[in-house]
Amino acid sequence: MFAEKILQTMWQIDMKVPQGYTITQATADHVPLLAAIEVAAAGIFPPGSIPEYIRSDSTPIEPLLEAVEDGLLWVALAGDGKPVGYALVQMVADAALLAQMDVHPDHMRKGIGSALVMQVVEHLRLLKKPELYLTTFVHVPWNAPLYAKLGFAAINSADTPSFLKDILEEERLCGLTDRIAMRLVV
Repeated sequence: MFAEKILQTMWQIDMKVPQGYTITQATADHVPLLAAIEVAAAGIFPPGSIPEYIRSDSTPIEPLLEAVEDGLLWVALAGDGKPVGYALVQMVADAALLAQMDVHPDHMRKGIGSALVMQVVEHLRLLKKPELYLTTFVHVPWNAPLYAKLGFAAINSADTPSFLKDILEEERLCGLTDRIAMRLVV
């Protein structure tokens, strides 16, 4: 009971959206604005830490529009109503995958990324999805540590679901190294 109370308290803290921002399900009007956020977020990686093509690459519009229709895309909006971050979930092998989460560098380190992830988790709770998976970098201090703070745990190779092994292999073939799989029990 005590552990449950601590988790409930942590949940309430993490669910707070930073003042001046809102988290909402994305609309088709938001989608064209998300590429700029993703590219800007890739720009904070130190030189040589990611393949150069990623600095100008972004998620194609089609999967984002599909996610809008499926209710699996959220945006963080600044006070002026413009998106400054987003979280994209994909359903893979009946599992929920946090496929992309980015916050524009001008709005980082305010809790927006945490609020986006916690909004995703809340949605998955309502859908009765037991877990949320992701792949992320381990060599930069703002990826795996952020997710660990939110309750995600690294998955060892033997326990990694096959769909996630396939994703990690695809990422490796695209030059993304230093990646791990993580899981959050929802």
